Amino acid sequence: MQQLLLLHGALASKSQFIEIIPMLKKQGFDADAINFSGHGGFTMPAQGYNFNVFAKDILTFADANNIEKMNLFGYSMGGYAALYFAKLYPDRIAKIATLNVKFNWDPLSTQKEIGMLNTDKMIEKVPSFVDKLMFQHGMNVWKDVVNQTMNMFEQMSKEYILTKEDYSNIRVPVMLAIGDKDATTSVDETMGIHKLLPSVSLWVLPNTQHPFEKVNKIILIEQLKIFFTA
Repeated sequence: MQQLLLLHGALASKSQFIEIIPMLKKQGFDADAINFSGHGGFTMPAQGYNFNVFAKDILTFADANNIEKMNLFGYSMGGYAALYFAKLYPDRIAKIATLNVKFNWDPLSTQKEIGMLNTDKMIEKVPSFVDKLMFQHGMNVWKDVVNQTMNMFEQMSKEYILTKEDYSNIRVPVMLAIGDKDATTSVDETMGIHKLLPSVSLWVLPNTQHPFEKVNKIILIEQLKIFFTA
């Protein structure tokens, strides 16, 4: 069976993949998912959210399960974490697939993302989403998750942790997938990274927005099977 570790997006947890893990297993994958530190009820890291912490979470899973080389699928923030892991631990990676990753953390677009993370406004405007966050992370923790995410985004706009040189040094096969109607990132933004990676394929999902819930799971799994078993 093909081993595959799934990495969730910002504000989410491994429960994001509860629907597709059984579907992946039926397709011959030994699929699993992790909660990044501070997500899904896991203890908040003392240093707050950052991608060094998330990379260590991936490494801990690999070591605990005696996995020498990882296959990773990362959605949004999880895709960025997968590529950052490849930067730090190139010998522990087999293949990486990403979906709807925001790569450009310029101050203007970052402020747009941060502007949506005001917890008081979220309670007022998207109470159903707040309920979902409470369920995933805990009634008394969800605000910490939002605020830590906001702080991490702001820091990323000040210091890019993945540079053009870093991308060019990732030698493992990578598939970048992007929804053609994604308003958080874009096909053009993804194409910019596509040009930098040495061994890369691009998959544009038609009529697809950013949220993972909006993605056609059957088509996604078919494409992951093609990529990881090739």
